[in-house]
Amino acid sequence: MPIGHIGLNTPDLEKMHKFYLAALKPLGYVQKLEFADGLVRGYGPQYCAPDFWLSSTKLAKSQDGKVDQSGTGFLHLAFSARTRNQVRAFYDAAIAAGATCNGPPGPRPQYFFTYYGAFVLDPEGRNIEAVCMKPAFWGEEWGWGLYFTLIGTLFAAAAWWFERIPL
Repeated sequence: MPIGHIGLNTPDLEKMHKFYLAALKPLGYVQKLEFADGLVRGYGPQYCAPDFWLSSTKLAKSQDGKVDQSGTGFLHLAFSARTRNQVRAFYDAAIAAGATCNGPPGPRPQYFFTYYGAFVLDPEGRNIEAVCMKPAFWGEEWGWGLYFTLIGTLFAAAAWWFERIPL
């Protein structure tokens, strides 16, 4: 699976926001999304989904629930999956290999309406994800069969209709 996006935590979000906007501008990157009261920001090329994220460490909580601003935190890395089944297989394989669940496979409409992801913490605590951005119709294996059945039916109906038109 190719890398889908990467996220960095920072104790100084505004400073890093200005830096990355300037540094990535020659690559066509702009700020695309912002949520959590501006504490999470997504960047990407103009006509693409965000593939680079900055998050304030003010969002990071320690085990006792207190805000942890001690450093930049761990990395968040997402791999792109071709299908939702690959997302589920990634999750199962990661859990079997010793990862901890950080969000089971499922839709995440708060990120994007077609977002389907699974999150695990690797053995050292990094947030690793597999994500499929295709709508359910395309992201599930059954979707392709349904699509080709529908297209075949439409072509057959069109052929039947055109046979009956007097020329």
